Amino acid sequence: MYDYTTIIEYSSIGLLLVTAALAAARRERYSWIPALLLLLPDLVVPASYLMYPALIDAVAAINVLTLMLVRGSQYKGMDYALVSFMGLMTSYAMYVPLGIGDAYFVLLLGIFMLVSVPVYFIIQLGGTRENLSAAVKAITALVIATVLYFTGASILFFALINQVGGLALLGYTFLILGMMLEVGAAPMHYWVPDAFSAGNPYAVSIIASIAKFVPFIVTLKIVYPLVANMAPLYADVIVWETALLAAFSMTLGNIGAITSREPAKVLAYSTVANMGYAMAALTIFFVHGAGEAALAYALLGLLAQLLVNGAGKIGLFSIIGNERGSRWSYILAYSFIGVPPLLGFWSKLFIILGLIYAGPSLWWLAVLLVINSVISVPYYVRLSKSLSGSGSGGVGLLVVVLASIIMLAGLIIPVPLAMIGSVHSLLAYLLP
Repeated sequence: MYDYTTIIEYSSIGLLLVTAALAAARRERYSWIPALLLLLPDLVVPASYLMYPALIDAVAAINVLTLMLVRGSQYKGMDYALVSFMGLMTSYAMYVPLGIGDAYFVLLLGIFMLVSVPVYFIIQLGGTRENLSAAVKAITALVIATVLYFTGASILFFALINQVGGLALLGYTFLILGMMLEVGAAPMHYWVPDAFSAGNPYAVSIIASIAKFVPFIVTLKIVYPLVANMAPLYADVIVWETALLAAFSMTLGNIGAITSREPAKVLAYSTVANMGYAMAALTIFFVHGAGEAALAYALLGLLAQLLVNGAGKIGLFSIIGNERGSRWSYILAYSFIGVPPLLGFWSKLFIILGLIYAGPSLWWLAVLLVINSVISVPYYVRLSKSLSGSGSGGVGLLVVVLASIIMLAGLIIPVPLAMIGSVHSLLAYLLP
């Protein structure tokens, strides 16, 4: 049997070495080649797991192509490697065995850091003096997010090992607020509107896509085994805390988007809402006694929602960047609405089913998710119309088309759903 984490480690080392060699030879413009090729070893996984790293790698690969559209990149060559590295670390986070030991804990926190740091550089790509303050605000927020997350995770780990339930709740509060600040969920979203509207659209599309996976995956893998060993009373507090924050984020995000007119700002608040949906899926994993069906739908919903948010933001920000519009905007925006059978419909359906199967205590969150989906319809329709147009050719068109194809993957979702055993297989691997 292959050691998947070792494969990713060698791919990451190879990526950095080849990129450095190209830089030394002053051939940085070719750095996109190893950035794409060294994602491929990530796919050497059992067939039942293949769709997950394949979809993550697809987002990372489109992000690499997006960098070709950034003009005046001050990190030319290294930027390709950073994005590909983020993709590899995202898969690495999924493959890390679950456990409560010190080694797992430190490794997961290290992965969180390794994905967070590249964002500090990417947010500055193609920047001007006008958006420098927004970049500084975002970097400051992300640094604080990492400190909060590490502090909370350490307190939570210490409290559970020493059976101090009240302290564990404090640790979880720090951890979840750090995660929310990292991904831009309300009320920790203060940096998102400025960064998304002032930053280079292509750089922002990366921040809004591949960078969102790891915080959720690492949080799930750190908190799930700890909550499973908590007293039910404390576990219930964590469930309610996460659910209320998820509800607040999705509601405030949709209200902010529907009251905004600038496309980039609409997408900023749309991200806040989508992070709320993803947090609703995360909530299900912390429910004591949640059955296998609830967890399976939660896993499908979480990954699909992050994928929808990632692909949609890549495509729509790329359209904003080329300033000529594209009719592909309708597919991207309508998937966010949840129009069947686009991928956005399935992501929300899976989360709703997970909330229902988790028990009556979370039915209100499922209803609120449906209400928020309805609220989002007007601004996504408005956004798709404002971004429609003749479009451009070349790499810009390729990026938008590939992002749209991911949304169209919803057309074949019923096929893998019929093979639900693959979902349970991955679930057993992630959460034994």
